[in-house]
Amino acid sequence: MALVRSQLEQRFSFDEWYTSLYGKVIRTRKDLHEFQHEAVQWLYEKPYSGLFVDLGMGKTVICLTLLADLLKEGWRGKALVIAPLRVAKATWPAEIAEWKQSAGIEHRLIRAEDDDDEIKAVWKEHYDREYARQRAVGERPAVAAGYARRAAAGPRQTAKEAMRRRQALDPAHLHIINIERLEWLVAYWEYMGRTFGMHWPYDTVIIDESSKFKDYTTKRYRALKKCLGRITRLHTLTASPAAESFQHIFAQIFLLDRGKRFGRYVTHYLQRYFHEIKAAHKWKIKPGSEQKIAAKIADICMVLKVDDYREILGVKEFLPIPRRIVLNEDLMSRYEDFEKTMILKLDDMRIEAVNGAALFNKLLQMTAGAVYDGERNVIPIHDEKIEALRELKDELQGSPLLVPYWFKSSLARLRKAFPEAVVMDRNGSAVGPWNRGEIEMMLIQPGGAAHGLNMQKGPARDIAWFDLCWSRELYEQLIGRLVRQGQREIVRVHHLMCVGTADEIVYDCLIDKGEGQDRLFEYMRRARLRYANDNEWRTNRAAA
Repeated sequence: MALVRSQLEQRFSFDEWYTSLYGKVIRTRKDLHEFQHEAVQWLYEKPYSGLFVDLGMGKTVICLTLLADLLKEGWRGKALVIAPLRVAKATWPAEIAEWKQSAGIEHRLIRAEDDDDEIKAVWKEHYDREYARQRAVGERPAVAAGYARRAAAGPRQTAKEAMRRRQALDPAHLHIINIERLEWLVAYWEYMGRTFGMHWPYDTVIIDESSKFKDYTTKRYRALKKCLGRITRLHTLTASPAAESFQHIFAQIFLLDRGKRFGRYVTHYLQRYFHEIKAAHKWKIKPGSEQKIAAKIADICMVLKVDDYREILGVKEFLPIPRRIVLNEDLMSRYEDFEKTMILKLDDMRIEAVNGAALFNKLLQMTAGAVYDGERNVIPIHDEKIEALRELKDELQGSPLLVPYWFKSSLARLRKAFPEAVVMDRNGSAVGPWNRGEIEMMLIQPGGAAHGLNMQKGPARDIAWFDLCWSRELYEQLIGRLVRQGQREIVRVHHLMCVGTADEIVYDCLIDKGEGQDRLFEYMRRARLRYANDNEWRTNRAAA
């Protein structure tokens, strides 16, 4: 998997990469559902448009297929994808690799990390130089290290800035950037325009999660607004355009039509569709305005809901959604070394696995972000899954989220990262508040609270597995807390998995167990049918 990690964040031909790794690209246009083909055609015909699409319905491949079609027709412009950090780093590169029509699209992730080899080299050079100088004048090691860190911080930041500038000039057709860096990108091209006459190059822009642009007062929104005159194709994607309020529709639609439908000023939009409650400094939507707003944007916004395509998607009980996390090279190097030697080398300690079973368990702990040492102390390593969960929570816009964990260390870290989260006890005392929609995040241990809890009566429809468990029974029972009689929505089951690690092995085993069980049930149904037919034949023969 080293090849995967080394190339996920740089320009390359995914066709060659995927062929070298798997021998073929596993999915083609034929694997797209009919509604996905329709969405591609719809985006093609409407250069300024939005997709309100549920999680797990393929919005990424829809847009990639559109770009592939444009390239096939001779389009030679540049496209920019603006997405949440982890979606930019992992989801888009993985989807590009997975589909034949997009596997040859060269792309560049505009992102400079502290652990990039070039950046680490700059840091080490300045750190070592200053450390040696401080030690030479008699400073203690700890003091010298502090001076060295401060001396290396500035050059490292300069090196990261230089790297981002080189990435922005890369000739690849597709650039990907995280939302937080958009303001920098716009400022950079303004500088290039003033200095060299090189202006904003992206004629096609895709905003993955346009709800991040719901507030017209934010810097990111204002930055993108400056570039609208140079954008000839703009597509916005989100599952929840108005999860909190219909007021948020204005900013997102303005990016698409520049005020054609709701006017150029938000005050006019508010006055037309809302009542002002001056005492509370709030706006309340007028009766009938929801339908009017929907009618206004129906021609440029396409809605794709899982419920409408349940049979096409083959979704019976729940929709599994892998959320892949790419660990940086340093973490993966430590992971692989741990896997080979059974010894995890940290800065000031070594943690050893006594046998293969203990090793695999510790590898799972490591992907979760912390491991136990020989004294059962928790040693934190990274927060990648914590950040991925935070982004998912933000995407859900307040919708309740059930988070299964396995390790006690994970529970402690989750409670620290999400102090508002509630932990389900063995007695199920939090079921009532949960079903009343009073709890936004619930932490639950499958081994201790996976059975007998009716948690489907409220608004919850999302589960995010922080730690996967080996037991298919516990896996199904936990999901069954929401997927049971009385649940009106399709439950979405998100699996937080680190690419190339034990997480994927556990997930594959769970899927295999489930498919085996489904085959067993199918064989049992067929056998029962044959038995019934045989009994009917014997009865008829005896009667004759």
